Amino acid sequence: MTIKKLTISSNMLNERHQLEEWFDFVEQIADGGILIVDSGSTDGTVEYALKRGAIVVGSNIIQEEGYGPARNHLREQTHIHFPESEWMCYLDGDERIDEEDFHQLRFLKDYLIGEYDVIAFPRIDWEDRDRTFAHNDWRVSPDWQARMTRMGSPVLYVRKLHEQLMGHQKILTLLTSPKINHFHRSVTQDKRDLIGKLCAKLHMEDEEYGHTVPEHPKEKMYRERYLKEGL
Repeated sequence: MTIKKLTISSNMLNERHQLEEWFDFVEQIADGGILIVDSGSTDGTVEYALKRGAIVVGSNIIQEEGYGPARNHLREQTHIHFPESEWMCYLDGDERIDEEDFHQLRFLKDYLIGEYDVIAFPRIDWEDRDRTFAHNDWRVSPDWQARMTRMGSPVLYVRKLHEQLMGHQKILTLLTSPKINHFHRSVTQDKRDLIGKLCAKLHMEDEEYGHTVPEHPKEKMYRERYLKEGL
């Protein structure tokens, strides 16, 4: 059996309050390494990530260039710091994969045939951390997330907001693939406001692809707040 190494990477900003739980599950699947690109955290995120053995790189790339370039940057940094990794997968600080899906994740990374450059995961949008209510049924509306890319492939993320992939061969989309549990609705209002203003900024600045992204119902409000307050 050939074990193909996987690096888990993440763009983070002030995620210290949830890092114990994040690292506890990530360490079980990241046999290639853990990479954090930090945007200037002041709450101990960097110190804790280093303590848990992650490679930490400082960069404001999301704020300055957007999510597409930031995902490409994660791949570039994975090439530099973990050159033996066959795969890279990015997961935010408010996202989790359950242990029951670890075996399937390992099976896919070790045995998926080479014509697939990308593995997409169904994402569940939870209202709370107790998982009492989900805003989508992953069996009907899985919210596919093309998160795991083969490092030897020429894939490229584009768009500053709601990044999309180009240059790849096939994308694997199976409901039996690991699920991403998303808890962004449980973060503080200040954090949600920051993300809202950031997304409005990036949409407004994306001259090449901005017209391909529909406007969020709250985007006008956050755009006005960004123009008045900044990030």
